Amino acid sequence: MTDPFAGPAEIPSEFPSAASFRGRLILIQPTQLELDLPKKDNPQLREDKVTATVTVVDGQGDVQLCPNQVPSGIYAPGPVYPGVWFSQDRIVKGIFPQRKFIPDTMILARLETFKPGKPAMKGNPWGLLPASEEDKQMARDFLANRTVAQATAPAKADDNPFA
Repeated sequence: MTDPFAGPAEIPSEFPSAASFRGRLILIQPTQLELDLPKKDNPQLREDKVTATVTVVDGQGDVQLCPNQVPSGIYAPGPVYPGVWFSQDRIVKGIFPQRKFIPDTMILARLETFKPGKPAMKGNPWGLLPASEEDKQMARDFLANRTVAQATAPAKADDNPFA
């Protein structure tokens, strides 16, 4: 008998993943830490997950979506990406080594695999590389320029409900 039913179409992700930020200078501002969640691919194992707002501060433009670590040619506009989650152990421990949420944490780093340039997999996990002094200055400049731009942005007529 022929099955008359089709399955639902796979909906591609519209959100960046760890692979989207590979090599980029990012500012990670965690918004949530979840502990001991069942792993997606093996529910008997547990993992921790950090949800964060990730801001790309290197000035190199938008990030490419990389489903299954494969560049898609589709770019997500930035530089701010809210709601990004990381469950990779070396990333989570790099943000919260004590497994305790600390409000107002800001981590400046570059995201890369243990063996740079090679695909992330068992034996080559994602992790955070410390920012160099040049990276830190680039981030300071980015944040200063963003603050100035926000302070000098002209108000639109429709932004004022009393206009």
